[in-house]
Amino acid sequence: MEIADWEKRYDEAVSTVKEQLGNVQGVFVAYNSNVDAMKHIRESDIKKLISIVGCREIHARISQYPREIKDPVDFMARLIIAMRDGKAAEVPTYTTDIHDWLMDNLVFDSARMGGQAGIISNLLATIGVKNIITYVPWLAREQAEYFVDSPNLWHPVLENGTLVLKHPKEAYNPDQKPKINWILEFSKGLKFGCAGEEYVVPRDNRLIISSRPKWIRIDMMPEMYEQLSDIREDIDGAILAGYQMIKEEYEDGTTYRDYVEHAVNVIERLKGCNPLMRIHVEFTSIQNKVIRKALLTDIVKKHVTSLGLDTVEVANALNVLGHEELAYSVINKGEDSIVSLYEGAVRLLKELELQRVHIHSLGYYICVAAKDHPLSVDDQRQALLFASALAATQATLGSIRDIDDISVGLEVPVYDQGYEDLIELEKYLVRRGICSAEDFEDGCISVYDHDLIIVPSKVVNDPVATVGIGDAISAGAFIALLAKMPKINECKITEVA
Repeated sequence: MEIADWEKRYDEAVSTVKEQLGNVQGVFVAYNSNVDAMKHIRESDIKKLISIVGCREIHARISQYPREIKDPVDFMARLIIAMRDGKAAEVPTYTTDIHDWLMDNLVFDSARMGGQAGIISNLLATIGVKNIITYVPWLAREQAEYFVDSPNLWHPVLENGTLVLKHPKEAYNPDQKPKINWILEFSKGLKFGCAGEEYVVPRDNRLIISSRPKWIRIDMMPEMYEQLSDIREDIDGAILAGYQMIKEEYEDGTTYRDYVEHAVNVIERLKGCNPLMRIHVEFTSIQNKVIRKALLTDIVKKHVTSLGLDTVEVANALNVLGHEELAYSVINKGEDSIVSLYEGAVRLLKELELQRVHIHSLGYYICVAAKDHPLSVDDQRQALLFASALAATQATLGSIRDIDDISVGLEVPVYDQGYEDLIELEKYLVRRGICSAEDFEDGCISVYDHDLIIVPSKVVNDPVATVGIGDAISAGAFIALLAKMPKINECKITEVA
């Protein structure tokens, strides 16, 4: 199929999904939301920061590859690594000192909604999904202000011991402190030097300094958990994110095992009388390998139906599951990297007992689905194309006002290199006898134990912002699938003991 044919597929997919969105009763979205302090790093900024911290100290720390930000040297080491490689990264900090230092030496350009759950909630409410129930355990007044003013957006709150739904701006905890992340974006071609090394940024990307104060918990008050079944009739599925906030140990003696158990209990409570409810987990960069593995093996496996990742996250997931060689091949820049990504997706699908794995990479999206998934490969492809157009709209405009804005994303051309990558995967599949060239013509094949769907994406050359694009991709595809999903096992909600 030529690029022009893909453009026609895009038009058809967006038109179809827009008509079907009304089929979605609602979605539950949790947990992470914060205020993002946005800063675009320019040449003058990086030179200033290097002069303040010192090249020698930074160069030594780069080789140590700090996994968390404890001081300005850690910060500068990870910023230069991200800029050097042109790769997105998210690194935690457990102190507010780095925020104070950045405010003194950098100052942000703007602030907006951050966190996967917060961004996704606003997006789905904006495009007109009937009922978005968002839940943020640390909802402060400052945070609540960044939720869109939309009548279909709700947050559970307890009033006199009873769970009620209110708009987030009416549901915040007045005593809660805000959680503020720093998003440092940088552009392709930026040049700088440090300790005799000269760097040129290879692509647009960003570094996220994720604030993890001591009071952060991926949890739910017992009284709210007990009444969670009251909202099950209002939703068809759930998108869960933010598990990277879980720590190995806490000051009160609890450990990650306690919060993993709580997370699983919430998922099972949401499923209620419908064990086939669609539950999507959005993966992210998790520096701690213990938490990364616990998320995959104890929360995702058996309890979740769908997993969303980018290329680096696929490698991280494979690595912690014991597939180091395949993980390395995924992030290798060679021509076989797309093949390794496909094989990695299949490995995750089977090993984690999922129904669907959705990977977004620069230029293309890959989805592998279990044979018992209720939707066809054509439905899956339309969902990916809708998601790509939605993400292109987000990248072009910076924010989406309503579903009709997606016409802007449709105007973005299909990415040439992504189209070429599909051809490389096709050659591999044909060589292995998995399918013929004709079978793979439209990007969909049905293999003996799984389905493969791959589409070339629309890539904006000069995005207004990069934060939230991945969230738009995953949320867009998931909501499109829910819109097409048959209402399986509908029943009157009864309390489960």
